[in-house]
Amino acid sequence: MIIIIGGIAGNGYRFLEKAPDQKADFSKIPMVIEEQYFGREYAIDDMSAEVLKASVTTNRVYTATDGSVFQLFMAYFESQKYGSQIHSPKHCLPGSGWKIETIEAYEWNLSDGAIKSINRAVIRDQFKEVVMLYWYETRTGSIRGEYGLKLDLVRNSIILNPTDAVIIRLIISADGMNTAEATEKGIDFLNKLYPYLDKSLPF
Repeated sequence: MIIIIGGIAGNGYRFLEKAPDQKADFSKIPMVIEEQYFGREYAIDDMSAEVLKASVTTNRVYTATDGSVFQLFMAYFESQKYGSQIHSPKHCLPGSGWKIETIEAYEWNLSDGAIKSINRAVIRDQFKEVVMLYWYETRTGSIRGEYGLKLDLVRNSIILNPTDAVIIRLIISADGMNTAEATEKGIDFLNKLYPYLDKSLPF
């Protein structure tokens, strides 16, 4: 009932939302990170971009000096009005041929001692299994779940804050590694990426 009421209120308050002063700028995230990770940008196809309706995106593959591969996808939404809301990987992945084997909360210990609660999922297609880490960032801070994102939208709408948000998703190839090893490599990468990522967001 709370979720239904929140959704109805959110739909109404979106018409009163305040536009953000600036958008995300993913160009602030370097392609080479500490001479250890080397990235390349890949374009998002027109059909996917039309469905996504994000304001700013980046879709990169970073290769580490040890051969590990990390797929980084970020989509920033200037407004979460109807028709341009963040798509949860829980809904998008099955439609893209992926099966979600497991998904759970994961406590990420940042380099500065802070703790961020994110999602860790093990997903599989017909060829491989990978580990995926993802979460959302808004004016309020980090959000792990989709319901929390909805409630945050209502909150920011009520107090006339911008309702902009970003989804951050990292996929780590699990070939030759178990889930714990792949997760550890992903967290190591995120710890080095995060200072740049933080500067790229307008929150």
